[in-house]
Amino acid sequence: MQPVGVVSWSGAGCLVGPLLLLGLAVGVVGQEVFDGNAVVTGIGWVGGFALSAVLIRVIGRRLNRYGTRHTLYDSPLQSYWWLAFACAVLAAGIVLLVNLP
Repeated sequence: MQPVGVVSWSGAGCLVGPLLLLGLAVGVVGQEVFDGNAVVTGIGWVGGFALSAVLIRVIGRRLNRYGTRHTLYDSPLQSYWWLAFACAVLAAGIVLLVNLP
């Protein structure tokens, strides 16, 4: 039995967090460059999380093409694209709610 709070990964499974943050950083920087606003109410956050989903899926499938050696909590790396996609959907909901007339 593992102690509570221990992150369990094998191979490059720990890349889920950095890839999620990388896409988010690209989205926030892009939003600030084009809009001048860095809060969650812009479409840049949605694009950043969508980019994260694509990065996690593509890199995970590439790393695990010969088996499932790269896992996070015993799930393959590429299966965590849904986490970034869910964040994109939530950010889109926030953008729509804030921009309603």
